[in-house]
Amino acid sequence: MAEPSLQKKKLEGKVAIITGGASGIGEATTRLLCTHGAKIVIGDIEDEKGQKVAESIGSNLCSYIHCEL
Repeated sequence: MAEPSLQKKKLEGKVAIITGGASGIGEATTRLLCTHGAKIVIGDIEDEKGQKVAESIGSNLCSYIHCEL
């Protein structure tokens, strides 16, 4: 098995779009994928929560956009 520091960045260079990423399972998924090196776009209807999650992760890794499906 690869050492943790190498395994952590297995998604580097990838972008994920997480619908419902402002809370719950979507937020947990967003945070997990970021720890593995992915850049994330959160799409959600909860603007305040989505923006707070994106800001807490950092604008270079995560952004938020209002989205209704």
